[in-house]
Amino acid sequence: MEQQQPSTDKEVLSKGITRLLTAIPFLIAGPILTYLGAGSDHPIIFLMPGIAFCILAVVFIFQGINTILDSMFKTDKRR
Repeated sequence: MEQQQPSTDKEVLSKGITRLLTAIPFLIAGPILTYLGAGSDHPIIFLMPGIAFCILAVVFIFQGINTILDSMFKTDKRR
């Protein structure tokens, strides 16, 4: 007997890709603001948003990859 390979849920896959695309601006802005804060006279103005953007980028990337993997490998249809 052959096992049928589960198909990918396209809606959940598109949500995951959207989350990954959402992370791109944070990936760019976070390090730029952190760099600007490291060289300025008032670093707190740039460092706090820069660090927050870096953390948000990591969170969005994690959620995006997790959602994409759920769309491929989760077997129940309650996703």
